Amino acid sequence: MRHALHYAVEFIVILLGISVSVYLEKDKAREYKEDIKNQSLSRILENIEQDSTDLEFNIYFHSVGQASCDWMLEHRSDYQRMNPDTVGKHCSLCMQANTIFVDNQEEYRGLQNSGLIELIENDQLARALQTKYVQHEFLRQLETGISEQCQEAMPVFYEYFQTPENFERFQGFVIQRRWMGQALDLSLFERFIDISSVRWLYRTRMAYRLEEDAKLKGWIQAEIAKSE
Repeated sequence: MRHALHYAVEFIVILLGISVSVYLEKDKAREYKEDIKNQSLSRILENIEQDSTDLEFNIYFHSVGQASCDWMLEHRSDYQRMNPDTVGKHCSLCMQANTIFVDNQEEYRGLQNSGLIELIENDQLARALQTKYVQHEFLRQLETGISEQCQEAMPVFYEYFQTPENFERFQGFVIQRRWMGQALDLSLFERFIDISSVRWLYRTRMAYRLEEDAKLKGWIQAEIAKSE
């Protein structure tokens, strides 16, 4: 009887040892995955900081472009009395104050594809990350639409504007050309209306994305802090 009890106790001890070992291994694996998830979130946070800087610049730049389009529309009946350099500046900015929004989605895609995104406790954060990068695609489509509108009108633009010898570059790359004095083709004013409208939509969506990114940064910081 004592032998049977001895073996039973020994078996229970071994079983407990295996159970504890398995539990510790699982806990170690979970901690490792949590660590990798938080590393990814930290890098995503850095990317969002860069995105915010780009968004702020793009909002400013397209605001300038839209304001110049609107100036031309406001003065469509009296622009011929204006200074040729002023007309040239506004037409140049309306047509050429364009941007290229470049984001880094590699870290988010890695988090998504590895399944580690499932470890994010805050469902609001997980959904917000997905929404962010879907909206980025829409912003790029708007940006492409603006660029295409401008490019299509450039042949007409070059008929009426030339680069002066002492030309200036707005923000280092938009050449401010001079109006040569001829009455502008009416199709240019129609183009100004379209470009202004899309610039307005683009910059308002950018401003919304900037506000949402501020919330997103707070949620990411809180998620990382939970594991520290």
